[in-house]
Amino acid sequence: MLPMKPEWRLKLRLFTARILIKIGRLTHADYSCAELKEVVNKQLPETFKIDVPISKGELTLLQAEISMPKNQKAIHIELLGSIIIGPVGKPIYRAHIIAQLEVYPIYDEASNTVKVEKMLARDVHLVNDEYSIIEVSRELLGILCPKPLQSLLADTVKSAFGLITAGGSEVATNYMKLYLSGSKKRILDYHRPQIEALVSDFAQRDDLHYQLGTADFQEHLFCLYGKEVVVEDGQLRFKF
Repeated sequence: MLPMKPEWRLKLRLFTARILIKIGRLTHADYSCAELKEVVNKQLPETFKIDVPISKGELTLLQAEISMPKNQKAIHIELLGSIIIGPVGKPIYRAHIIAQLEVYPIYDEASNTVKVEKMLARDVHLVNDEYSIIEVSRELLGILCPKPLQSLLADTVKSAFGLITAGGSEVATNYMKLYLSGSKKRILDYHRPQIEALVSDFAQRDDLHYQLGTADFQEHLFCLYGKEVVVEDGQLRFKF
């Protein structure tokens, strides 16, 4: 008996699957958390600019963890990131953060693409680890004022702040005061709206949409007969 050609083998599998779908024996295909995690982490790390009143800042998204609770209809994503404010090699603020998202998927039949229908930023919080620092010493003073002036400021950093902020913008002055408070959380809270906006843009951009192809048999099958994509029973479920 001659071996069956690959294209005929594929046609036979697709024909058999179509019959199983029609009689209700094949109703869906599932993707696990591990498979989704691989898709997201292929896009990481990713770095974004953060606007600050003084110096410069950046947010880097490092890696993602995925979960799909059985009693919910959303994909839960935890993004580990780092936020750094200050010149390269001399940060005045540095911390790891966790951004918690809920993502609701939708299937676009016209383009055979799984997209984000809705995304909710549930929380952004600090990670209490050795990476975290806040600078309230002369390193901070060196960033905020010219070197000739630094030599004249032999008093405390608080006194120097008083001199630097005199006549400065209210926004910059209030931002500097966050560092004097010594609270890493207050600085994170200041940047939280921008961080949430950046994370939201990342989660909804086109290269995180997943376009099904014909190289994978299940994806090929879903392109032909798929109807919707939902989160169900702890899986991303592709329903025929």
